[in-house]
Amino acid sequence: MTHATNPSLILGIVVLFGVGAIIHLARRYRLARTTFTPVEGISFDKPQMILHWAIGVGVLGLVITGLPVYLSQFLVNPPTPNRLQFVYWGMLVFDWRTTHIGLAFLVVCMVVLHASWDAYHLKTTARMRITKKDIREAIGRSRNFFWLAREYLPPGSKYDFFQKMFHWSLIILGAFLLISGLLTWEAITWQGIPLFVWLDRINHPFMDSFMRTGHLVAAMLVFGLALLHVYFAMLPQNRNILKAITLGRKVQEHVKTD
Repeated sequence: MTHATNPSLILGIVVLFGVGAIIHLARRYRLARTTFTPVEGISFDKPQMILHWAIGVGVLGLVITGLPVYLSQFLVNPPTPNRLQFVYWGMLVFDWRTTHIGLAFLVVCMVVLHASWDAYHLKTTARMRITKKDIREAIGRSRNFFWLAREYLPPGSKYDFFQKMFHWSLIILGAFLLISGLLTWEAITWQGIPLFVWLDRINHPFMDSFMRTGHLVAAMLVFGLALLHVYFAMLPQNRNILKAITLGRKVQEHVKTD
C-alpha cells in the first residue's frame, strides 16, 4: 500500500545533506593534502570487505527499486484505480515493489551476517560502544569545526565518535525500516485480512503519518548517510582507509610521510 507523502519533505532531506556536505568541504578543504595517520592499525578481512560492498550495492538497489513506487504516485497521468498495476520505468510498479521487498530481505540477512561476523568472530562489539573519550574527542573536533578552537584533532582510531554514530544510526533506521515495511506489507495477514488494514482501523494517523511517511523518511536518511559515507571515503585524507577496505591491507601500510 502506498500514499502520497509531501515531496517537499523529501526535497528538504536532500537539501539538508547536500548543504551539510558543501559546508564541510568548504570548512575542511585545507586538510585535503594531509594524510590520516591512525594510532592503531586498521585492516579489513575478506568477509568484511565483501559484506561492506555487497550491503552498499544492496542499499543502492533498494533506492532504485523504491523510487518508482514512490514517484509513480505523482507522475503517472492519468491516474489509475490501482497504482501497482501500471508500467513505470519500464516495469510494472507491482514488480518494482516485489523486487524491493525481496532485496530488502537480502540486505537484512547481509547486515545480520556482517554484525554477527564482527561481534562473534572478530570480537569488535566493545569497540562500537560510545565512551566518554569519544564524546570528548567529538566535542573538540566540533569546536574546531565551528571556529571555537584552533587545534584540530584528527580521528585516532578506526571507529571514532562519528563512525560509531554512523553505524548506530544505520542500525536504528534499518530496524525501523524493517518493522514499518512488514507492517505495511499485505502478505502479512490476520484472519485473511492484511495486517495494515486492521492497524489502519485501529489507528489510522499512526499508520499513515508515522509508519508510511516514516518509512520513506528513514529510507531517505539511510540513503543520505550512505552518500555522506562515500563523500568522506573519497576525501584525500581518508583515501588510505578506502584503499584498505578495497585491497584488504592495513592503513598503516599506505601511510606516507609528508
